[in-house]
Amino acid sequence: LKAPQPAVSRRPSRPPLGMARRIVLRVSLAAAAAATAAAAFEPLTWEEAYEQAEATLARMNVPLLQVSGLCDRQSFANNLLFQDQGKTASGSPYYAVAGYYIYRDPSCDGKKDTASRWILSVTAPNSNRHSDLDDDGECSKEAHTTAGNTDGPPMGTHTWQMRCDEDSDELSGRDVTLRMVPQGEKYSLLRGLGWEHPPGGGWWDLRKWWYIGNTVAIPRLDIPSLNMQDAAGGFRTNFPELGGTVTVWPSLLAMGATWDASVVRQFGEALGREFKGKGANAILGPSVNVHRVARNGRNFEYMSGEDPVLGSRLAEAYVQGVQSEGVFAVVKHWVFNEQELNRGSESSNVDEKTKWEIYYPPFKASVDAGVSAVMCSYNKVDGVYSCSNDHEFKVLKERMGFKGFVQSDWWATHATSIEQGLDQEMPGSGSGDSHPEYFAADELEEADQKAVDDAAKRVLAVIHRMKLSESTKCSPPHCKEWFLKHVSTKAHVSLAREAAAKSVVLLQNKNEVLPLSHKDVKKIAIIGSAADAPSYDPNGQGQNHGDWATGDYYSGGGSGHLSGDVVTAMQGIKDQAHSLGIEVVTSLSNNVEAGVHAAKQSDVAIIVAGTTSGESRDRVDLNLDDHADELIEAVQRAATTIVLVQAPGAVVMPWRDSVDGILIMFLGGQETGTAWADVLFGDHAPTGRLPIMLPATEADSVPPGTAGSVPYSEGMETSYRSKSFKAAFPFGHGLTYTTFEHSPLVNETCADAQDCQLRIRTSVKNTGHVAASTVVQLYLELPVVAGLPAPFLKSFKKTSSIQPGSTEHIVFDLSSSDISYYDVGAGDYVKATGTFHAHVGESSADIRNSLRFCIGGCDTANQPSGILIGVVAAVIALSAVGVGGFLVFRKSKEGSSADDASPLVNKGLQHDA
Repeated sequence: LKAPQPAVSRRPSRPPLGMARRIVLRVSLAAAAAATAAAAFEPLTWEEAYEQAEATLARMNVPLLQVSGLCDRQSFANNLLFQDQGKTASGSPYYAVAGYYIYRDPSCDGKKDTASRWILSVTAPNSNRHSDLDDDGECSKEAHTTAGNTDGPPMGTHTWQMRCDEDSDELSGRDVTLRMVPQGEKYSLLRGLGWEHPPGGGWWDLRKWWYIGNTVAIPRLDIPSLNMQDAAGGFRTNFPELGGTVTVWPSLLAMGATWDASVVRQFGEALGREFKGKGANAILGPSVNVHRVARNGRNFEYMSGEDPVLGSRLAEAYVQGVQSEGVFAVVKHWVFNEQELNRGSESSNVDEKTKWEIYYPPFKASVDAGVSAVMCSYNKVDGVYSCSNDHEFKVLKERMGFKGFVQSDWWATHATSIEQGLDQEMPGSGSGDSHPEYFAADELEEADQKAVDDAAKRVLAVIHRMKLSESTKCSPPHCKEWFLKHVSTKAHVSLAREAAAKSVVLLQNKNEVLPLSHKDVKKIAIIGSAADAPSYDPNGQGQNHGDWATGDYYSGGGSGHLSGDVVTAMQGIKDQAHSLGIEVVTSLSNNVEAGVHAAKQSDVAIIVAGTTSGESRDRVDLNLDDHADELIEAVQRAATTIVLVQAPGAVVMPWRDSVDGILIMFLGGQETGTAWADVLFGDHAPTGRLPIMLPATEADSVPPGTAGSVPYSEGMETSYRSKSFKAAFPFGHGLTYTTFEHSPLVNETCADAQDCQLRIRTSVKNTGHVAASTVVQLYLELPVVAGLPAPFLKSFKKTSSIQPGSTEHIVFDLSSSDISYYDVGAGDYVKATGTFHAHVGESSADIRNSLRFCIGGCDTANQPSGILIGVVAAVIALSAVGVGGFLVFRKSKEGSSADDASPLVNKGLQHDA
């Protein structure tokens, strides 16, 4: 690999976001949203789409020409299916696909005595010429043969002359086979193209101005190419010309930290517009795997964090947002791809109950939201590769009711597994093992044609449902002008800033050191190498240049990496401080002596610390980079210290009790610096909540499995559901610049709402002095028969910005699924009956009120005492900030127990379902 070449990519930070500007921004965003809604895209129903797909499939009866046997320099065209383009000016038929052409040239140099030849060329024949059809006055050294005649190309195997030696342009003979494939049009839907094997070997390269995933267009049938681009968090800048033309959005994990479906919906819509503006008609996202391994190199890509309900709510918003722009979404990675270590060979072995309770739900939510495609993963599941796993495909297609198509991750196909449920092989240009293409026509002809027809109909149904024939802008290789378009807008940049600010989680704020005010703080120090770190650009010419898996402190590495102009933490904070008349000193390294010197000159020291990660490799540990812990320990002894963390997931903070303030941003994209400034100086009161548990030590997390078999032996006991993990900061935690008081819970029937089994009401009062919002979280403890290790998050509500002294009322409607559990014996979800406990609070460990209620009769004999649970929880609460296990009790400010011998039940109501 070529040595990585980091590029310093910065721009002046945006102006401070004052109140007036924020109002203008909200108005402009609202206007943009209203305009978008007025022209909202309406997909066909699946029934309508399948009806059209059936009709199109019936018309797929024109044979296509297949070429095979070419050497490496022409390998891109191997096994491609060429479409009939009519006749040249000289009267011979010619064929074309993906920028390659096969035609007969009566005289390649225009001279009468030159023999005719059939040519495989990257130049289309000139329709006005009868000879020398490429109009260059010479016989080029492209692949050719003198076999055949004017009526058609030489079918069967013949010797073709072509350049095969990478170090020479000399021609050599190769046996090349041409044949007609009767079902070729159908097969061409099921295999990608666009990647080629470089001469002399090495990894596959993506051709210039091709999308990450491509299929061929079939103009005869008005079928466009599928132009599928990475990644879930933004249009991948995999060609150097793309940097600065797209928005570098916050990571999906940062979006998860907003706990805000409306923000994710707006983000999805903006993504759809940017991808569409670049000529793409599909986004390879969202990424929704529920975190298991804290060191997973791709956790920054996974929006669900550590919880299936959080992931489900946000996945629905993402899919609906993207597809409302006429761009189809591809949810990934199906399934149990929770680590990168040995991802191409390890087997994730998961019990059935854990699958349905923890890992399946975000995928099911995506299916219910109408997602168009699913990408299967590299790993095995219970010993069988995911992309060949007929059990898991049946779960997806039959039990979840998925109507779209399944494509493989790139080179994740290990067999012609169309009969098992794989519909499309990606990228189609070699599998990375000894077998070149598993979904080449030769292989598909041997497969069950009913399975082939089903796969083709699934792809066609997506094309028709999303009306891609009307909206697709181009087909590679003719998409350069679309790739080069600048698609980031002021509204998108504003949304990126808003989302990044809303993702910031305030973990600790001793003595209300934040927000910073010019009345109290005259000078700040900005310290740390991460404070002004550059954006990393792998200069991706395909994937064979630069270290493509390297991330930075704004965007993680690999297929999800975005590079471009970023506002660093130093730039954003410094500019805002200067606008307020606050002096700034800096020490932009992790040198301890320099950092302490800067801190001693300031009223407040702000240390920016970071770490990052990337696809294909897990993190070595959960530490911050560049000995940041040592820097923090030294600086906090010299000055009031606030630590800003930029990370792709969990980190350990051994210094957390020593510093005054801690905030975390899970890779915030190009507006990182402005978002930090908005929060630190109080323009935005923090609203982010942890989508993961931050462990007290690395031992309080699940490590990646190192063996070929990776049993999920902990079952459902990950994150806050674990009885053994201790949290530095618990799942759902997040402070703000005010305090909230929660009213006692009241339950009631809810016949007025669809599928509402029980309604729980509460209210939240702002008891502080700053307007802010909070996230009210409901954790439900099911009867013992459910077999769940702890109360699970079942719902959450993000309030509006509540003014000091004001109250907002919160209503939770519990559905059938909320009160159900997966019963392995029944092989399905079953409604629980007995005694339930609803716990409502500010995090999994900060429960403000609890409520006991019964459905189908109370089961006091098997239900743990609320008093006992409360006492144990209260003792734990005194000894730690939080634990991974659920705390189910907290004294209210009025001094009454949240769940005691006289539980706050039902106004005498027993609800029978």
